[in-house]
Amino acid sequence: MSETVSAQHLEVPGGRIAYDVAGPADGHPIVLIHEAIADRRMWDREFARLSQKHRVVRYDLRGYGGSLPADSEFSSVEDLAALIHHLKLQRPLLVGASMGGRIALDFEVAHPGVAGGLLLVSPGFSGMDYPMFPEGVFAADDKASKAAYDAFNNGKLEEALEHLRGLWGAALTGANLEFFRTMVRENAPEVFLERSGQHERRSEPKASERFATFRVPLVVLVGDRDNPAMPHVGRYLTTHVPNAQLRIVPGADHLLNLTAPQAFDAAVDEMVGKLAP
Repeated sequence: MSETVSAQHLEVPGGRIAYDVAGPADGHPIVLIHEAIADRRMWDREFARLSQKHRVVRYDLRGYGGSLPADSEFSSVEDLAALIHHLKLQRPLLVGASMGGRIALDFEVAHPGVAGGLLLVSPGFSGMDYPMFPEGVFAADDKASKAAYDAFNNGKLEEALEHLRGLWGAALTGANLEFFRTMVRENAPEVFLERSGQHERRSEPKASERFATFRVPLVVLVGDRDNPAMPHVGRYLTTHVPNAQLRIVPGADHLLNLTAPQAFDAAVDEMVGKLAP
């Protein structure tokens, strides 16, 4: 039987993270991990839809949304591990977007066998370096990112937002575009200054050093209107992880669940269908 949404907080070393959990206790567990240009609200639609049948958790990373910012060393991977342990989730599907995908990959390295599967949207990964990719792949990324951070540091938040939108949200329109702008504005200290990220203890070994050992089902989604570097990153990842799949989604950008919701839903449903007993 379904439950109403329960907004809660979990104490973690040096801080506190905000999370929501909903859905039947016997439903397959799904954990939604947001991007660095958003917070847990990016999953509003998915959280409501998926919790009708599944046990769904979404949370704010340190300093985003309702989670306290970090002012001392912490681990995003161990925050995720603490949440999974606290809620007693068995073999959850980890759905990670961008930075959330990087965290999910590092989690698999640190805690192999805990997650049942990984569904990643335009993920980065630890150990990623320019020589892994064709020359010039990150040129547009570097240019737009620098312009955004320069604008922000000069007190021009709206101009900074537009640079980020061009790089990450090229397919966003209407309410989704304003939703993106709202999340970036309200999380600006993390998005532009890495207020908490500067304290993050990065995982060792790097995920790229362990890709060949992965045995977890893994699917990567990348929009064809995303940052032009992301298909290359997704291709590298799925080439080096055994049996991983890369799917290019037409008409989608970095916020793929917003710009291609049907494709995103289909991928989640397919993964859960394979993992659920």
